Amino acid sequence: MAPFNFILVPQGQEYRAVLKGLQLVESLNIQVLPIPIGSEYLSVYLKKWLNSEAINNQSLQVLIMGLCGSLSPNLKVGDIVIYQNCLPLMSKDFGEDPKDMTFPWDYDLALFLHQKLISSHLVRGLTTDRVITTATEKQKLSQLYPVEVVDMEGLILLESLTKAGIKAAMVRVVSDDFSQDLPDLTPAIDHDGRLKIFPLIKVLLQHPVQGLKLISSGLKSLAILQQLTQKLQLLN
Repeated sequence: MAPFNFILVPQGQEYRAVLKGLQLVESLNIQVLPIPIGSEYLSVYLKKWLNSEAINNQSLQVLIMGLCGSLSPNLKVGDIVIYQNCLPLMSKDFGEDPKDMTFPWDYDLALFLHQKLISSHLVRGLTTDRVITTATEKQKLSQLYPVEVVDMEGLILLESLTKAGIKAAMVRVVSDDFSQDLPDLTPAIDHDGRLKIFPLIKVLLQHPVQGLKLISSGLKSLAILQQLTQKLQLLN
């Protein structure tokens, strides 16, 4: 299996965790790129990157890393997941079967990662345009869609990279579980898709119980993301 040329990971703590993990690994020539949070900002970023000299019509393989939320009682904080496919969040009056809107990731790459990363789960993902904050909504989405995890970037990455002829796979770490309520972090995300530290602190202080649990689960999942990055040498 050819090596990955790039790792794309949401900017901020996720990006820093991946960089820290790679610093402990020798002989890996992978460029790590911080991407915006959320599909609105990500689309602009990807269009610019895919037209840059960095790509230069090479035969590339890209690995996407980061965190995600659980939509299944079987996935806990810290679990490693590898995406088989992604679904979009549909409007309330959609008439199509969600299964018909599924977009698959590269199956060979996903299976290869799953075999190398023994403790991982193969999952189906839902991509949304906002943070899913309540356990009630998570459970409702799990009933409406044949998925196990949720994120804000997966589908736009999959569509953009596939259209550009780039093979890609996505591996993430679960950062909040099926029954966990979250504070709404939307006010803390700026126009470039970055988490702003002071608005983030304000949101966490406004929701102290949920905020403390988010910090605890976030630190655990980031530590595992860093450890996961160190395992990339096993892929060569």
